[in-house]
Amino acid sequence: MKPILLIHGYSSEGSKNPVEEIYGTLPDDLKQAFGSNKVLALNLSRWISLSDGVAIDDISFAMDRALHARHPKLLTDGFHVVIHSTGALVVRNWIKNHCEPGKCPVENIVHLAGAHFGSGLAHIGSGQFARWARLLAFHTRSGVQVLDELKFGSWKSIDLALYFRQPGHDMFTDYGVQEFCIIGSQTPKGLRHIPVRYIKEDSSDNTVRTSAGNLNFNHVSVKPKPSAYTLPVARLNALYEQRLNEEALDELHYDIDFSHTSSKRRAVPYTIVYETAHFGADIGIVTGSKNRKAIVPLIKTALTTPYDEKAYASVAKKFETNRLQTFSRVSRLSGNLLEWNVQKQYEGHAQLIFRIRDQFGNGVRDFDIMFRSGGSKGEKLGNMIEDRRTNGNHDGTITFYLRTQHFENDEWTERLDNLSPLKVEVTGSERQSDEIKYIPLQIRLTASQVRSILQSFQTTIIDIELARLPTQKVFAIKPV
Repeated sequence: MKPILLIHGYSSEGSKNPVEEIYGTLPDDLKQAFGSNKVLALNLSRWISLSDGVAIDDISFAMDRALHARHPKLLTDGFHVVIHSTGALVVRNWIKNHCEPGKCPVENIVHLAGAHFGSGLAHIGSGQFARWARLLAFHTRSGVQVLDELKFGSWKSIDLALYFRQPGHDMFTDYGVQEFCIIGSQTPKGLRHIPVRYIKEDSSDNTVRTSAGNLNFNHVSVKPKPSAYTLPVARLNALYEQRLNEEALDELHYDIDFSHTSSKRRAVPYTIVYETAHFGADIGIVTGSKNRKAIVPLIKTALTTPYDEKAYASVAKKFETNRLQTFSRVSRLSGNLLEWNVQKQYEGHAQLIFRIRDQFGNGVRDFDIMFRSGGSKGEKLGNMIEDRRTNGNHDGTITFYLRTQHFENDEWTERLDNLSPLKVEVTGSERQSDEIKYIPLQIRLTASQVRSILQSFQTTIIDIELARLPTQKVFAIKPV
């Protein structure tokens, strides 16, 4: 058995937290699972996540320095990694910045509630009140830069996820690393009545959404056709007016690439564990005492999976079977009006992130998105939206949270299976000048197309390049 490196998440260390508070019984659990004589080394990371001047790049670089300075044998002989929460961004960013394809020493990575696509608490924790409270109560800063990179729609996290989907940078094929995702969908009882949405959000472990912790994601790319940049100003104005008047556009000037969906890629093993939250002494995914028998075998399975295409695919199926067993168990639970609705807590959601930029790579500051469902029958996507959150650090970025499942008559129903056709309309504007306009975008999707890019427990990223055109007045060449 290769050495195992445990890496914690944001704020786990606090100012002086002992190892037992950070990792609970997990180190002993792993030794018991594999035998003390077979675990060659169990290395516990200690990293400062609460200094406002420290960013994910800094932590990843510090990780690289620590490995080279004190644990060079790990780099030469290889090791496994078990991470929690923000540790997912740290490790994946370290591989991106400090490892070469074909030479990565990491073999298997087990993500325990990995915050791959953000956390709602990052938006709360970076507020001034939360910062003062943490300073007074815990005598620590808030780790503002790390929190910014943990917010919904963070370009850092999006680009990191997309990096490992590029040819030559595939995590499995090129880096030789197998990843496994394990997460819960429960909120500790003591937090259920706190009036903060992201602490008790459905299909979330009270910190990370189940869809944000899943590395199986969809990516849709929208770019202007070459002819868009030669569009006459008069025609552009006409299209803009059609959009403002909510009329159907009679010209479509964008190409849409649907080829990068999760169904067309190798599945990353992913599962949702029964009665598990992000933290807590009883049901925390790392430190919980009541769920060790459910979580430790999954970690053991992941760490002992040999690097092999068929073996990896087999574990993906086992993890999915485990998820189905969790939901079967949840479906049999009973409750009353005075108790928390457990089934609702587990109903599947999807995360939909729009990143809208111009052809120069700049985020579009002022924009609107409209979802228009066609026909009178079927589910309307707009009715599924339960939360929307812009990213204050990145113009043109908004994340929608959709309830895509419904528990009824003792069954889990996929609302997306009965979806109406959809039009997505995106309009950008430059409020500071009448001489700049964006070509409006209209994406027309059949129900099956929507179903191919949007799934329960997954994140979908829609990258849009919105054509930004100046009038002739911006630069004119006249004879003299």
